[in-house]
Amino acid sequence: MKDITQVPQEADSDFSQVRHDSRSKQGPEANTHDTTEAEIEKPRQFATAAASLRQAWQEMPEITEISSNIILEESEEGLNILLIDQDGRSMFREGSKYPYETTRRLLAKMAPVLSQMPNRIEITGHTTAGRQSPDPSYTGWDLSTERANVARQILNEYGVPDDQFFGVIGKADTEPMFPNDPYLAANRRIGILLKAEAPPVPPGHKL
Repeated sequence: MKDITQVPQEADSDFSQVRHDSRSKQGPEANTHDTTEAEIEKPRQFATAAASLRQAWQEMPEITEISSNIILEESEEGLNILLIDQDGRSMFREGSKYPYETTRRLLAKMAPVLSQMPNRIEITGHTTAGRQSPDPSYTGWDLSTERANVARQILNEYGVPDDQFFGVIGKADTEPMFPNDPYLAANRRIGILLKAEAPPVPPGHKL
């Protein structure tokens, strides 16, 4: 029988005293030995947010009447909350940046839920094609942008902090929800996107 001697093995902890729990190596090699984490947290996070939003809206007596005006979509970009017009029921006053009181209450109910999320928020306004305005200088670009910004103001008023907003965008009629019918009422909408990314600075963080 051959003599067998133990050969000392380098343990991960031999590299450094600093722990890196998501790495397979603990010191200088930690930068080259990432372990892959399952993308479970974000979908779970968005599912929780969607459930919380639905619960908040259920407290509104008129929710049955406007339920068809609300769409929750999850995509690679994040969780998109769409407030859309329907024939006979608009979310904003015709040709105006100001929402109906029901729309305002809907946004107010959303704010506490959104403010608890770590995600940044992007708000986009859309109009329909063929919109007529008494003032030719006031275009769909102006209206869609102002509606998105009013939505931001309401969310801010009811608790969403300034530094959680990523952007306010007006798209006019350039991205209809139903391209085959650009005049359809449902193309008029506000999209409130919870972005699928960690914020560069946590909301409320003081530099």
